[in-house]
Amino acid sequence: MSSFRFAAVGLGLAGGLLASTALAHDHAPLRGRLVFADHEKPVVRILDLDSGEVTHSFDVPKANPGFAGVSGGRYVVVKTGDGAGTLRFLDTGLIAESHGDHVDLDKAEPKLLDFMTKGDRPAHVISGQGQLALFYDGLRPWEGKSEPKVVMVAIDSLAKAKPEVTVWPSPAPQHGIAVPLAARQWLISVPNPAYAKGDDRSASPRPNGFEVLEQGKSSSKAGGWERIARFDDPARAEASCRLFHGYAPARGGRHLFGCGEGENGGLLVLGKAAKGAAPGWRAHKLAYPDERRVSTLKSREGARHLVGNYGLKTPYDALLRIDPEAGTLAAEDVLAVPGGQAVCQFELSGTGRRLANLTPDGKLRIYEIAPAWKEAAAFDAVPAFDCAYGAKTPTPSLAVIGNSAFVSDPAGGRIREYHLDTLKQGLDLPVGGMPANLAGSDAG
Repeated sequence: MSSFRFAAVGLGLAGGLLASTALAHDHAPLRGRLVFADHEKPVVRILDLDSGEVTHSFDVPKANPGFAGVSGGRYVVVKTGDGAGTLRFLDTGLIAESHGDHVDLDKAEPKLLDFMTKGDRPAHVISGQGQLALFYDGLRPWEGKSEPKVVMVAIDSLAKAKPEVTVWPSPAPQHGIAVPLAARQWLISVPNPAYAKGDDRSASPRPNGFEVLEQGKSSSKAGGWERIARFDDPARAEASCRLFHGYAPARGGRHLFGCGEGENGGLLVLGKAAKGAAPGWRAHKLAYPDERRVSTLKSREGARHLVGNYGLKTPYDALLRIDPEAGTLAAEDVLAVPGGQAVCQFELSGTGRRLANLTPDGKLRIYEIAPAWKEAAAFDAVPAFDCAYGAKTPTPSLAVIGNSAFVSDPAGGRIREYHLDTLKQGLDLPVGGMPANLAGSDAG
């Protein structure tokens, strides 16, 4: 799940692989392109990782827009920040072609698509199963009427003049999520009734549960949607997710959601029934090791572990290793950030075996995740910075593409690369301006 840098969650469904995953073969593979924004100028630029040059620039309404990667790696969603809730779509021109033992990467001309979507408060972006889901939260109920919704786009249709779009209207405002599950099946959050009513302004916009909907299964159902499962019962821990925030897919077709702390708290693990059991969706709770919770989750396709930030309130100052197949989580799954700092930004390597963590002291630390947390390397990547939400000073950004971590340095006008496999520094490229947000494996 990606939320345009301010709450980016997960890989897999929200992947944005902008570099080649080519294996050794008879010609040198291309590395691809890196999309980045500027802290001061309203532009989106593209850095060619093969030539080391900035090759393209696109004007946007405001400086430092947010990004969310789209599965397949060709497109990037751009949150323009224009007040109309406009989301634009950047075609990076990167086209991956599989040849069995390797993947070739071709570079076409990048372009900012004419297609765009608008709405009230764009937030979480999820992609997978050939679909892209753009969640518009809607206004707070006491601010006025709005149209909270999910705009669903067939990814392969983005290359067409008129992409294939379906709109699902949310019954009420919510800081929600829509996850494509399978052919015409979606998991969509259920609004918090206390927030939707609007009488209690202290009520959270975060949902407390989900429903699985199937589109077009029965024309007799409202809007052509039929509910086939629901996980929104606050009396049952395994069938609810109070104060949800944080999502990532996991291997084996599972889906993990970060729920609130306290009674009935933990991580909700959702998946299809095992072979031989009655068909349908199943869920159970994986309890937190202590009184804290996660609000952001990261995963990699096929990897055993997920990682979340961990804390009781902002700033979250620890990382939590999660094995969805484990019966419990333990104290040794928790890693405290050095110096009690905020987790700030973190991403998994392409294999999911290492994690890169950029902290406010400007260090990029690389950790082994299993069998035990272990710091493998640390780099002085950028000067110390303020990573609090809404910080006025420029904030460096971290993006992981394959097994390379890229860090933007707004103060130095550079983008630096660190290899997560060899633990050595790679590219160190001057790009001018104040490079800030990066579009990479997330986004978010």
